[in-house]
Amino acid sequence: MDSKISKFKLPSWLKIALIVLEVALTVFLVTVSIIVMATLGNSTGFIKWLSLPQNVVWFFVLIVLPLIIMFLFNVFLLIKAITAQKEGTIDTTGMTKEQLLEEARRQAREELEAEMKNKVDAPKSE
Repeated sequence: MDSKISKFKLPSWLKIALIVLEVALTVFLVTVSIIVMATLGNSTGFIKWLSLPQNVVWFFVLIVLPLIIMFLFNVFLLIKAITAQKEGTIDTTGMTKEQLLEEARRQAREELEAEMKNKVDAPKSE
């Protein structure tokens, strides 16, 4: 029984869009946190609300926690990419080295069988 590994792959335009979105969100959150820490009550609006002592939990939930989650997700993706590279799954054809060797063996076997069949059939026709 031939078992094939099926992997879900995102389109390249979607990967680029997600990367741009993540970078933009990270820059926004870091900028807001720096502004909140630099002004500490001397600003107005949302920044002043975040810097109030009673809103420390909201600052953590809205600014710091998403940054921590994105950092951990990126670490996970890095570890996944490193282990995939060690296993040899990163290839232009999307196949591992073992799968490529098995496919080459199968093709060579088919070619040999076809040649042997042609050699057996050739004397009968003469």
